[in-house]
Amino acid sequence: MKRLSVLGNIELLTLTTMNISVLQIGQMVMRTLKPTKATLRFLSIVSFLTGLVAVSKTDLPRVFKDVKGLREVSPRIVFPQPTLQQRYLVDGQVKFGFKLFSTLTESQENENILIAPTSVALTLSMLYNGATGATQTEISQGLYLKNVSANTLNRANQNLYNDLNSHELSSNFIVTNSLWAKEGFPFRYQFRKNSRNYYQAKITNLDFSSSEARGIVNRWVTEETQGQVRKIMDSTQADDVLFLINTATFQGRWKREFDSNLTKDKPFYLRDQSVKNYPFMSRKGVYNYLETPEVQAAELPYGNGRFSLYLFLPKAESDLPTILEEITAKKSSKLFSKFRKSQGLLELPRFRLNDEVNLTNALKKLGFSTMFAADKAEFSQLSSHATYISGMKHQTILTINEHGVNSSTRKDLSVQEISKNKGKQKFSLTIDRPFLSIIRDNETGNILFMGMIFEP
Repeated sequence: MKRLSVLGNIELLTLTTMNISVLQIGQMVMRTLKPTKATLRFLSIVSFLTGLVAVSKTDLPRVFKDVKGLREVSPRIVFPQPTLQQRYLVDGQVKFGFKLFSTLTESQENENILIAPTSVALTLSMLYNGATGATQTEISQGLYLKNVSANTLNRANQNLYNDLNSHELSSNFIVTNSLWAKEGFPFRYQFRKNSRNYYQAKITNLDFSSSEARGIVNRWVTEETQGQVRKIMDSTQADDVLFLINTATFQGRWKREFDSNLTKDKPFYLRDQSVKNYPFMSRKGVYNYLETPEVQAAELPYGNGRFSLYLFLPKAESDLPTILEEITAKKSSKLFSKFRKSQGLLELPRFRLNDEVNLTNALKKLGFSTMFAADKAEFSQLSSHATYISGMKHQTILTINEHGVNSSTRKDLSVQEISKNKGKQKFSLTIDRPFLSIIRDNETGNILFMGMIFEP
């Protein structure tokens, strides 16, 4: 039998005042358990062919021998396709994201944690297409999507992604997927088809024993992340079977930019009472603002306001774990609705950090257990070879500064600035100690990014 190993998920997120963000997730290396018998290895890349067979309803039983074949080519008016409401899909992804984030904070106390829940959910959705039995059930329940077929989930993910990119060009969310398979690796036809059609996955076979293999993959990653990540793979081995790489890029511009001339060094107070100086960006104006006995929070919108960065700063008598208990999936919608426009001063550090976290144990605690067990994983719809996931890593690069990233490629973007309000300042918010940040889709409520930052 063969062994499946996963090298990891990588996320790159860049936030700027021009607010160009790049978020990259995912590298999976699959190895199979060595078969007891020799197997024929092949890789067949099939393009999706669409078409419509026009036959009368009364003649259908004579043309097709089984209902399954009939459903594949018949108009949907004859066999309606099950649907998954966007609200149901997003609710599941938000619940999963908060659960994963909370589980990670319990095991990594006082450490930076940066994740992109939507991208992690997307990777698991792709694996769902290859899973069966208990493994498929665990993924479905873990994403809070019980009794949902793979095709129904795929269509819902596709519709959600299209909706995320249906707004103006001042901000967008772009996802790319790729499958890099060992020469001869036998994909199941349906898994390959779904990967191409619903997730637009690039499917390529490589000789992993060649030193050129890593360069080919790394060049693709460099291109997809617009040069932000130049190396995702240090080396490949002859027994590597499959890499699944998913890049998710969020690009946008602040609705109102920071003035770099106002940036000045100020102290940031760490959890251990030590102090580090960082350049702090500063801006006065009207913000959507929230204040409770435990926290101060402000919204920084992108472009037309569909996406926003939310900053949550615990008050002196509170801390991050305490406010995280108040910002749960169940409470988040109500909490975000409480933000109100207010005149104030916002100061936050300019920084860049690189954080890597292993998701394996956290996912196991959330019920994703059999997929990591060689003797229990069920991925028979992915390949005829027995496979399992050896681990999942998640790396995030976060940059916050005053300037745009790759702004030269976005010359057609237009930004509406908030009119300057010269009214009396009602609040002052200085992000000078550990804080929580969230990038949220204000229209659907989906969470694209979450970060608990103890040290910038």
